[in-house]
Amino acid sequence: MSSIPSALHKTLQKFQEDVQSLFGQEVVSVIVYGSAVTDDYVPKKSDVNTLIVLSENGITNLQPVQKVIKGWHKRDLASPLFLTESYITASLDSFPIEFLNMQTAYSVLQGKDVLADLSIDQKDMRLQCERELKGKLLQLRQGFIQTQGDKRYLKSLISESIVTFVAIFRALLRLKGKDIPSLKKEVIDQACQEFKLDASLFSTLFDIRTGAVKLSKDELEEKLKEYINQIRSLSQQVDKM
Repeated sequence: MSSIPSALHKTLQKFQEDVQSLFGQEVVSVIVYGSAVTDDYVPKKSDVNTLIVLSENGITNLQPVQKVIKGWHKRDLASPLFLTESYITASLDSFPIEFLNMQTAYSVLQGKDVLADLSIDQKDMRLQCERELKGKLLQLRQGFIQTQGDKRYLKSLISESIVTFVAIFRALLRLKGKDIPSLKKEVIDQACQEFKLDASLFSTLFDIRTGAVKLSKDELEEKLKEYINQIRSLSQQVDKM
């Protein structure tokens, strides 16, 4: 498990109190996961992702959350993921990447650690990696066309997609039997090394998202074309795994 940044302590304590007040004994677990529990966390910018695991009875009535969700959003909390233990167990074959990414960085705020002992099948994960890569490749190509060369849209397409690939990269590193770094940029660097991708390109793409690099429209278009070719190569590699 990971530690919670001090800047989030009060926010998450109030969130936990809200959840307990809404669901009482129906709460099985409250977990925060993702960049909010790593050194990637940037106050007011990073998503704060949470998982609320409820009993089978508790999950049938989520209407009370409508009264507090606006307040959670104001405190920079993303809408929580509401699950049951049985749903998690039955969905490991459908969403192995998502559950692996939760396992990579999380902290239990309350209740049972439902992520610790999850067993994710390698075949299921490879299949989802292939499916996600091929789907995202199509989206990048279509997105490239739809930007119509607009600098703002080019930057947005790169910024939004690169985070998705970090999640896939984590899964691919696990398939290779490698330890998964906690920081996104380290995940990118290691995945590039393992799959012979252009590490400099992906580092630049990540820096575009964070604002550390400013490029012209022509430069963004060129980077995006290279990006698409790299994902095509990766997709072909995963297809053969």
